[in-house]
Amino acid sequence: MDKKYRGYLTVEAAFIMPVILFLYLLIILTALFLYCRCAISQDNFLLGMRAAGFSYGEDNYGEVIYGEYESNVWTPDSYVQERLDRRRTSYPFYPAQTGVCQVDGENVRVQAGQKGSKVLIIKNVQKLNPVKIIREGRISGCLK
Repeated sequence: MDKKYRGYLTVEAAFIMPVILFLYLLIILTALFLYCRCAISQDNFLLGMRAAGFSYGEDNYGEVIYGEYESNVWTPDSYVQERLDRRRTSYPFYPAQTGVCQVDGENVRVQAGQKGSKVLIIKNVQKLNPVKIIREGRISGCLK
């Protein structure tokens, strides 16, 4: 009777331990996926802010900081696309696969697709001109 129950904990552990190790691995990979998604989202926002600072000189803001004066290539699309291409493989495990920058009148939209996810990471940034905002604030402050 004593021999009948010997070793049953070893058999149970042989079934339970791989499941527990698999769950730990799943949690670690999920954390890495979310980390890469947050890093790509942050990069998209920063690239959108930089692209919003581009101008052709009509607003007296932005063209010296981010543009190339000599070659007259001041388009934010090419700037953002170049940086997206460079960063595409720098994220561990789940790199960004696609990247697109769209600029319309008042907004810059930067989107990237991440490997392993069908949901795009999209950031919309409003183009702001601090020189214009300060001038409007001064004029409205003087009128009061």
